[in-house]
Amino acid sequence: MNKNISIKLESIKPQILENFLEYVKLFLPIQSDFLCGLYKRYQSLDNGVLVLYFAKKTHQAILRKKESDLSYDLSFEKFWHNHSESTLVPETIMNIARDADLPKETARRKLTELVKQKILTKKNRIISWMPSNDYKNDYNNFVSREIKNMAKLTNYVTNKIDLDFTVEQINEEYKKRFSFYWFHYLDSQIKWMKMWKKQFNDLEIALIFIQFSVLLSSKYNEEKKITHSALYEKPNFVTNANLNRVSVSATSVSDITGIPRATCIRKLNTMVQEKILSQDKNNKRYFIIPEAFKGMISKKLTDEAAQIFSEFYFISIKALNTKI
Repeated sequence: MNKNISIKLESIKPQILENFLEYVKLFLPIQSDFLCGLYKRYQSLDNGVLVLYFAKKTHQAILRKKESDLSYDLSFEKFWHNHSESTLVPETIMNIARDADLPKETARRKLTELVKQKILTKKNRIISWMPSNDYKNDYNNFVSREIKNMAKLTNYVTNKIDLDFTVEQINEEYKKRFSFYWFHYLDSQIKWMKMWKKQFNDLEIALIFIQFSVLLSSKYNEEKKITHSALYEKPNFVTNANLNRVSVSATSVSDITGIPRATCIRKLNTMVQEKILSQDKNNKRYFIIPEAFKGMISKKLTDEAAQIFSEFYFISIKALNTKI
């Protein structure tokens, strides 16, 4: 039945925008989990972006092998074997810095950190992603969880465009042709993180901000469908009496994100100085400043975010429709 349905990019983003609040209630906790996982693994989201960059290049090299050998196995199970066989084109620091949206010297310093952590290796001035067996096991657990989350999000979208796939079917297909789907997923994640880096100039502050967004969306309990446009047209969508009391402590943010508590306090205080948040001097909790919050997540920015992941859903669903 699904084979007869035409999959178009322009049909996916409108569904996300039409069901925007419902979608972000699903998307934000999953995205927070992905980013927190990156931070806990690499102690910096900038470091995480660099590892995503090398992972994406690895999957690209694996996909090139598939072009010359149609029987080449792209599965999750075969990934580390394929990784060992892949040959990456050497990249300059300048190119890596540009693609990771980092200053050249910052990229150089971060790459050195990752080499010292034995996540990346450097030989004859060529940097590559050659992790240890312990790292591989940890990475596999992280990716397995993320594949399930990818399947949930994709299933949400397929339901909106009347495609009959189960989460289990999508999950199995994602594992079966892992390098194809993961390459496109990493591409979307890197674009999304660069977008937020441009907005905040600090990915850890962006991650903390997302924790407020998760809380905010979870407390917005209107039963009727709220579109992207309607959400921004509502004059009190954040200033609602219940929502403007959303608050967090530095300890809770640290526990969720993995960012050290002292660093959380410093980042949260920066957000107070920039009038994004306020702090209760008695209980030390941090509160949303509604007008500033609404300005930081502008309609244009969230539309761009929807576009980034709509492109991933389109590529994935089009492939799923030929395979399941």
